[in-house]
Amino acid sequence: MSHDGVASAPGGRPHERSAADQLARTVARLRAELDEERLAAPARAAAERARGVLMGRLGLGPGAAQEELERRASGAGRTMLEEAWALLGDIHTSRVPRTPPQQPEPACGAGLPSPAPDGDPGSPFVSSRYTSRHHRLPPRPQGISGVLTAAGTSEELTRLLVEQLRGTANVDAVLLYTSAPAGGLDLAAHAGIDAGTACAWGHVPPLPELAPVEAVRLGRPVWLCGLGKDGAGRALVGDRPGTWASRAWVPLRRGEDVVGVAGFLRERPDDFGSADRALLTAAARACATCLSPAPAATWPATVQAVLDTLYEAAVLLVPVRGVEGEVTDFRIEAAAPASVDVSGRTGRELVGRRVLECYPTVAGTPLWHGYLGTLATGEPYESEPFEYHEVAAGVPRSSTYSVAVARLGDALVVSWLRHDTADREVERLRRLQHLGNLGWADWDLVTDTLSWSPQVYTVFDRNPALGPMPLDELPQHLFPEDVPVVGASVHALLELGEPVDVPFRIRTGHGTRHLRMVAEAVTDAEGTPVLVHGFFQDLTALRHREIALDEAHRAFSSQQRTLNAEHTLARRLQRALLPVPEEPVQLGGVCCDVSYLPAESAIQIGGDWFTAVALPDDSVLLAVGDVAGHGIEAVATMAGLRYGAEAMALSGTPPHRLLERLNQVLMNTGSATATMVLAQYRPSEGVLTWAQAGHLPPLHLRGGHAEYLERPEGRILGAGRDSAYGLCETHLPPGDRLFLFTDGLIERRDQDLDAGLANLARVAERVATEDCTTIAAVLTHALGPANPRDDTCLLCVRICA
Repeated sequence: MSHDGVASAPGGRPHERSAADQLARTVARLRAELDEERLAAPARAAAERARGVLMGRLGLGPGAAQEELERRASGAGRTMLEEAWALLGDIHTSRVPRTPPQQPEPACGAGLPSPAPDGDPGSPFVSSRYTSRHHRLPPRPQGISGVLTAAGTSEELTRLLVEQLRGTANVDAVLLYTSAPAGGLDLAAHAGIDAGTACAWGHVPPLPELAPVEAVRLGRPVWLCGLGKDGAGRALVGDRPGTWASRAWVPLRRGEDVVGVAGFLRERPDDFGSADRALLTAAARACATCLSPAPAATWPATVQAVLDTLYEAAVLLVPVRGVEGEVTDFRIEAAAPASVDVSGRTGRELVGRRVLECYPTVAGTPLWHGYLGTLATGEPYESEPFEYHEVAAGVPRSSTYSVAVARLGDALVVSWLRHDTADREVERLRRLQHLGNLGWADWDLVTDTLSWSPQVYTVFDRNPALGPMPLDELPQHLFPEDVPVVGASVHALLELGEPVDVPFRIRTGHGTRHLRMVAEAVTDAEGTPVLVHGFFQDLTALRHREIALDEAHRAFSSQQRTLNAEHTLARRLQRALLPVPEEPVQLGGVCCDVSYLPAESAIQIGGDWFTAVALPDDSVLLAVGDVAGHGIEAVATMAGLRYGAEAMALSGTPPHRLLERLNQVLMNTGSATATMVLAQYRPSEGVLTWAQAGHLPPLHLRGGHAEYLERPEGRILGAGRDSAYGLCETHLPPGDRLFLFTDGLIERRDQDLDAGLANLARVAERVATEDCTTIAAVLTHALGPANPRDDTCLLCVRICA
């Protein structure tokens, strides 16, 4: 904030806690997860999910979880399905058990009877346990204020304090010590002790074992209840045995600094109760303000110490006068951390500089005249709210400010108020609570005042007209199994002052809700909680998503097991129906070598197949095919095509007619589609007659040169009843080689089909000199890694002499 009537870029300090940031990130992540689903499933599925919840929460096995679910259903008078939904958190309280009938439960606090008094005084849900103990603590006595007003000197102050405290706290003597420059403590005033004791106790050496020194060093009161009990070794110099059996040493503070100690002495060895301690602490606080003030030369440092505690911009200005006494400028003697000038200097960096140096445009403005008027008359000045346009981090924005000026001696205290900061913080908090589905709650245990933010009413499904829910009412809405856990957390929070973070469930008029409570307690000097801050968050949607995800995981696992079983069965069927010979097979005038590589994927069992069979007329049937799809159905279709082709070939059916009949079979069954190349080789004539149905052409290798045979017409099997298939003849003299294969041999992710065919031809020419017994495996290996999601089948045929 600048001094020229405009605001500086906001300095300030971070007010938002890391926990709130974490909640905001969590909300964003949750919103990106699965959309909220309503859990609705048949009875068996609901019971399975409920058993899974019990297994996870209670560490039970499947059988024990089923017994626990049955026990809960029987005890609540519900069916198994109703109990399962109740456990999963999606059953509405309007669902009534069969016997006896019950009325639907109202929303939290709506029409509820007055909570019955808890017969167990030890119950953690009795709010009076935590509020009544503060009723014994008297408020700051009005008599202390009267003492401060009546006292003219420090000695008179101590005398009046003894008179005031003798009847209320049994105090017989009061001593005020100030910190000595050379160390230790100097007695500044006393009442109730004789001159000899005052002389002996006039200076307390800086010995850490002495109680007054310990109180100053640690900055907290020291309560002694008899030197023989817990004050041994803490007696002062000149102590007489049996005197001042109970003593209280309370630090005197100015701001953050401890400037001395007040001693309150009793002749009787009585303990200092909570009411006494509160009263003496208040008296010591009052005494600190009445000690002799700091020297005049140090008062700007005192003001600086005060300004250091402020979150808003404020400065102390001392006038700079000209030769005729007129004010020519102001010098900054102290500055709050949020104060910023036009050059970006903040806080104490401004001390010692001139106002017109830091804010050159302020001269002659209404604000400057306000400074001069307040300095001359002592009348406070407050500017009208004005809008200031600033650029922070490259982002333009507008804020509304006003400036207040007050005189302090011959100086001015100037402060700035940003009017829209609170509104922005409130809106930011409202959005955060809405996004995180959470709301804050405060409980003042001293005044028994409970405050809820509007979002908490939404979380609890409670009518705001009913006000916040008292602690005594909470057990009525909890699930019985959650009461002990929540009770233990309440005890830890309100009795021990420990922070808590506990999940629990409540029943509302709109069903079960899963909530989370995070809270911490503010304690007094004795460690007793006096104020509770916390928030409640609705985790119902998250819990439903967790259950849905768990259900999806179990369904996925079940499907995976089914697929694995199907894979095992399909692989066994494939091996039984399509045995692959380990050595080349001699059939008539040809030598056949087979290479078959199954898919690497655990669930991709393909329908690739081959056959090489000698026919009665001394010819040889050669075929390679590929059934669309995977799994058991593909294996079954493959078996039908393979054995159907062999059977029809035995009857003398030529290849193209055989494909026509196989196409009709697939059209009638509607089971699948398939590709196939079917050939018949007659050794006596050296002629290969072949046909194809949407399959890749065979590769012919002669004299070290490879080329693909020209394909006759033919659509894939199962594509249409009117499919026609052509027939081709090719002369194959001894020494020629023929390669029949499926597409898995040449398909690669990084190349198209034509490139794969060309690569196969080149590799075949390179390995053509290999022995026939290994050429199929060598050729397959030389082509590199095959498609892991598809089978690979290669039938190598060599024409023998």
